[in-house]
Amino acid sequence: MKKAKLASLRAVSTTSLESARDSGILIFGYGSFARDLARAAENTGIPVLGHVVSGEPPAARHPQPVWSLRELPVAVREKPLWIGVFNQSPNSSYQTINDLCIEASLVPVFPQQFFDLVESFMGWRYWLTRLTNYSAHEADFQSAYDQLSDTRSQRTFVETVAFRIGNTLTAPLAESDTPHYFPDFAVEACRARKLDSLTLLDGGAYDGDTLEVSTRYLPFKTVYAFEPDLDNYRALTRRTRGLGIQAINYPCGLSGNNEKLRFSSGKGDACSVREDGDSMIQVVRLDDCLQNTHIDYLKLDVEGQEIPTLESGRDLILKNRPVLAIAAYHRWDDLWRIPAFVASLKADYRLAYRSHSFNSFEGVFYAY
Repeated sequence: MKKAKLASLRAVSTTSLESARDSGILIFGYGSFARDLARAAENTGIPVLGHVVSGEPPAARHPQPVWSLRELPVAVREKPLWIGVFNQSPNSSYQTINDLCIEASLVPVFPQQFFDLVESFMGWRYWLTRLTNYSAHEADFQSAYDQLSDTRSQRTFVETVAFRIGNTLTAPLAESDTPHYFPDFAVEACRARKLDSLTLLDGGAYDGDTLEVSTRYLPFKTVYAFEPDLDNYRALTRRTRGLGIQAINYPCGLSGNNEKLRFSSGKGDACSVREDGDSMIQVVRLDDCLQNTHIDYLKLDVEGQEIPTLESGRDLILKNRPVLAIAAYHRWDDLWRIPAFVASLKADYRLAYRSHSFNSFEGVFYAY
């Protein structure tokens, strides 16, 4: 397959700190990201004049005014409107939000364009990062693209990168014909092992939802499931009791060392390792925890710990050559670090990339 050259990743932010400080800003949205953005902007010296919502404003009083789009005062209509929406829900499409704003004669500024200015106060926000990080790693992104084994993966990868650097508002669509973590080509590769008993390793098992789905596609007899959040872990153990498979559940996380890390708990599938977390969890290295263990399918969705976990399971992976399904949206550099890890194995893996949600969340690399 002839490999194309990626377009330049030298995106330029159209927003300056000085102009934002001089004019002040409006923030579209009033969810958790929008409220965090308001605090970060004010800590950066940018006045927040109020929030704008597409529906009815909340009834409760708030530090800043909250207006609906149709009732926005004339006095602030020409102020910069920063989009404080950053999630994977279908109604959070940036193209749809852009159309709403344009219809209301407003000019929106999206997170990719302003994140440079507030990053130090926003902290880790999944794939958001400074735009210069992309241009500094053009060669790495090109290498990742060159590894992809099919045109669908290449197209989705290009669309993802273009969206994340703000060159387009249209993220790759969620591929409804591709089951999350179990696309046909990965399932077929696992079946080709022709083993009587297949084993799944589920890193970031949440409440067992992926485990239950997995039984529709492959006849797993054994599963090793890791989930550090205790509320999720209790739900996981309840679910696995009814699946009819041998489930070995671990109430801990996965990472690059055997240690305790600070953790943000009690947030369902959004629990994660964070420096400002409210609790401590144990994390373990795969090669230390699962010594001399057979694995056929390895799924990782470990909230930003994917690369350390892969490195900690290098021996396990080389010994078993399992199908890999690795989440690639928690860190901006997952898009090239995960392919680089797969290449470093020198194990003749084929690499694919698929999108499973909106705004480039739930992107997954598959190695098979």
